Amino acid sequence: MGLALLDGLRVIEVAQGVAGPLAGKYYGALGADVLKVEPPAGDWARRAGPFPGDEPHPEKSGLFLYLNTGKRGITLNLETATGCQILRRLLADADILLYGGPAGYLEARGLGHRELSALNPRLVAVSVTDFGEDGPYRDFKGGELIAQALGGVLYLSGYPEREPLKVGGNTIQYLTGYLAFTGGLIAYYHAAATGEGQLVEVSLMESAVFAHHYANLEWAFKGEIKRRRRDQSPTYRTGDGGYVTLSIIYRDVYWPTLTRLIGRPELVDDPRFRDQASRRDHWAEVDRILAEYFATQKAEEFYHRAQAERMPVGYLCTPPDLLGSPQYQARGFFQEIDHPAAGKLTYPGIPFRLDEAGWDLGRAPLLGEHNEAVYCGQLGYSKADLVVLRDRNVI
Repeated sequence: MGLALLDGLRVIEVAQGVAGPLAGKYYGALGADVLKVEPPAGDWARRAGPFPGDEPHPEKSGLFLYLNTGKRGITLNLETATGCQILRRLLADADILLYGGPAGYLEARGLGHRELSALNPRLVAVSVTDFGEDGPYRDFKGGELIAQALGGVLYLSGYPEREPLKVGGNTIQYLTGYLAFTGGLIAYYHAAATGEGQLVEVSLMESAVFAHHYANLEWAFKGEIKRRRRDQSPTYRTGDGGYVTLSIIYRDVYWPTLTRLIGRPELVDDPRFRDQASRRDHWAEVDRILAEYFATQKAEEFYHRAQAERMPVGYLCTPPDLLGSPQYQARGFFQEIDHPAAGKLTYPGIPFRLDEAGWDLGRAPLLGEHNEAVYCGQLGYSKADLVVLRDRNVI
């Protein structure tokens, strides 16, 4: 049984890709009715994969299926005047508009926050863009890599003697989705209390700065630019082909235990390694000793040995490791969802729990799956009208 904390909340999602749909996914997981509005060709995430059997299919994209659980879905072409009129009707009694795309797109179609507020004063509009709805970069093209670069994240990733490296995946887009979800929810409760909706803006660029504020604080408080370091959080290849990561080498409280674990207790009394500063000065030798040791070890085995000593050590998990982890299994984090086109697949759950309640995420919608239910059942169109709308590329 899933949570229904937001039962009765009506969300219209006009967003593609990652950040906006992730916010919509969370609303749906908490019981809101989330109606995803896609262009007739579908959300571009449908074409992004990964795909079962590595065969592209608009209904089998792992990215789309994960980001759009628990939603209803319709198609609607906002490049047409009729499409914009239909969206306006849907928003007349909605609680939240969740938009993700170019800045000013809805405003140019008469669907800006000012126009929608006149239509529905309680409506909360959540705007997810690359750079925000104003400012000199408003109309620039962006994306994950651009956000990491302009937000300063890229500057700290990688080895100092090499070019910076992108942080893997779509980290900033997922963070932006979390922020859009929480910001929209706060504004919704304000609207429920006061009857006044508002515009909530979330940008990838500002989310990126928020994500690594510690580097900005280094400059603000000390006037120093934090730089990439090879020895910041060392990772070592193990004999079984895995990796162990250590964040404890410089912390004096853990050094004696680490030397004992690797069978080199005499290193505690070595003046080269007697304290944090000394180990940094002789980092090359510390690195050599640890690399030689871990080349003979098994990653997960050492992880458990170190954790038994209350040491903050980790090992790099592959997807099979994650799915087989006793910790994730004990907490029921992964959930199997059946989909009419993609079949049964295992999905990551929601990264927060409320009062021991489980999650019933529901599956992602097929493209235009709820067209008839929404257009005929809710808006009063006939089936013959739908044929005309399709012929005119409105839906």
